[in-house]
Amino acid sequence: MNKVCFVSIDVERSVENLDKILDIFKKYNLPATLFTTGYVLERYPERVLSWSRDFEIACHTFTHRYWDTISQEERETELEKFNKLYGQMFNRKPAGFRVPSHIIDESGLKLLENKGFLYDSSIVPHYPPFKRYRGYQGKAPLVPYYPDEQNCRQKGKMRILEIPAAGGLFGLPLVGVWIIKLPFFIFKISLGIYQPPFITLSMHPWDNLKTRFLRNLERMVKLLKSKNYQFANGREIYASISKNK
Repeated sequence: MNKVCFVSIDVERSVENLDKILDIFKKYNLPATLFTTGYVLERYPERVLSWSRDFEIACHTFTHRYWDTISQEERETELEKFNKLYGQMFNRKPAGFRVPSHIIDESGLKLLENKGFLYDSSIVPHYPPFKRYRGYQGKAPLVPYYPDEQNCRQKGKMRILEIPAAGGLFGLPLVGVWIIKLPFFIFKISLGIYQPPFITLSMHPWDNLKTRFLRNLERMVKLLKSKNYQFANGREIYASISKNK
């Protein structure tokens, strides 16, 4: 597999701040996945349909509740409500899923598999040692893989593909809040030293509320392109890997 960058946005609120981010994606012809809650589908159907003309729309639960705070039955209800609304809008099932705050477990992945999801992108496989993050639950493969039913952070034989939220050198994440806070030269040095075969670039619409975000996002896209990364959305990554399985 060539060097791949998976581009995504988690969309649960602040949708009015999304268009300028998408304009950058369109400018550089970047495919991307928008992990969208059922609440957003319900409240902004025309916006979602407009986004879907250029980008993949995937599931980010219905209400954005953390999955470690609700029962398996409540998780199932959330997915069923989302899938019903998504089906009414697009006449098909969503391919991908990302859980809020990246908190996933084996029973959650099995539920996704049973509901027909093709891929999940919840697992954070590594993270900088100096920063704690509730979504990081230990090491996992740094490239897309099929998880094990007993340990979703290991390779196994599940049908659902895991597309991990992988970062760069020392687990440095290419996510909105880090892109805003860190001097850009740190990312430039990091990617100059080490270019992982798979990396994710992810953000939220409200990142655009910070004045330097759009400038740094565009610089990040240019930097990744200069390192010969190919950009892909989740459905494209799934199709590529499942074809060669």
